[in-house]
Amino acid sequence: MRILVTGLLPYDSGKTTFSLSLIRSLSESNVKFFPHKPVAGHNAWYSYSTLIRSEELHVLLGNDALKYYDETGFNPVEINPFAVLLSPVDLQKLSFDIRLYKQLMSEGLPVMVRTYDCTSPQPVHFILHDLDKFVPDTLFDKLKILGNKLKANKLDLQNMRELIDLSPQISEKCTLKILSEHENVIIESYNDALAPNLASLDVDFLFVISPGKAFLIEDFKEIIRLFSYPPWLINVSSFIKYSRKIRSFRIETYSYKLSDDLLDFLLQALE
Repeated sequence: MRILVTGLLPYDSGKTTFSLSLIRSLSESNVKFFPHKPVAGHNAWYSYSTLIRSEELHVLLGNDALKYYDETGFNPVEINPFAVLLSPVDLQKLSFDIRLYKQLMSEGLPVMVRTYDCTSPQPVHFILHDLDKFVPDTLFDKLKILGNKLKANKLDLQNMRELIDLSPQISEKCTLKILSEHENVIIESYNDALAPNLASLDVDFLFVISPGKAFLIEDFKEIIRLFSYPPWLINVSSFIKYSRKIRSFRIETYSYKLSDDLLDFLLQALE
């Protein structure tokens, strides 16, 4: 079984919590799922602990990839082949240019990227070349140490953004490999993008997650034909309005257990 999970909201929809609930609940029924988040980003300021874990594991990993890794023990760079680390910007280092500060904070400042195609011996890391011109001093030293430990290649901001723009194509090879090697896979998209790459659409079920509800879009394969642009450029709110076959399941607050009706539905589908 292949399941794609995406969010109705850009942030805090609950995609990872739902996916972990699915993995844990079905594991108790002796059904193992491989968690796959092709593209993921996180912020060094708000998720400082990930820098410590990344240093320990010798690979850049964000919150969600670490949660999946801790839950399943699968190879973390196959769980998440393309990782982006963002950082806040120091206004003083921008000579108090408020317009530029707001622009960079809104867009997100990428300071480190890690890529992996699931065939190379090791992942490749990149770090922002002029890190010291943007990043608060309280983060700079830690990022520099991590970059050195991961042997990160230096890139300027423009090339860093161009690399991130290629994340759907770069992660595609790994997603195809995961789908070919594992019978049961749950793929998590990022933000409210419909899917992180083209291969992620080759699934049996699409769940759209919102606080309190998981929506199964039963006619998603018909709807996707209405769109001419790639799924990572389609936001879920634009997609879901075309559906005429939506089935809803309740999500319990702070629970890592699937509701009984959803668990029964998935177990029946697996038979």
